[in-house]
Amino acid sequence: MGIEFKKNDKLTKIVTAILVGVLLLIIFIPINNEEKAVTSNTSNEVNSSWDYESYSDYYETRLKEILEESYGAGTMNVMVRVSEYSEGDTTYISYDEKNEVTVDGVLIVADVNSEQAVSDITFAVCALFDLPAHKVAVMIKN
Repeated sequence: MGIEFKKNDKLTKIVTAILVGVLLLIIFIPINNEEKAVTSNTSNEVNSSWDYESYSDYYETRLKEILEESYGAGTMNVMVRVSEYSEGDTTYISYDEKNEVTVDGVLIVADVNSEQAVSDITFAVCALFDLPAHKVAVMIKN
């Protein structure tokens, strides 16, 4: 009693095509992950080349753009002070596991007319950088 298999060329071709497809997936999936790893390493190298001044400039520019959307172009001058993160600090902005930057303080000179605007700006900056109010200074431009 033996099992007899009928030769079916069409079925053999289909099974062969499926097996070749699976084999190609197995081969190319690890290569795709390696390319992603190379890309992420490149982006980490770019981040690690940033210094404190680069972060400060970036935060100043972004904060100025956001505030000027609310209060008008040319109404804000912004200065952000950053330093290296230390264990005692509770506020920090992490750009990777090894290097961390702390926003220590923010100074804004605003061309606004009301104390309510100063209060709103202070509140927004405190919320954005998770800073206490005494580390944020908003001055009215004359």
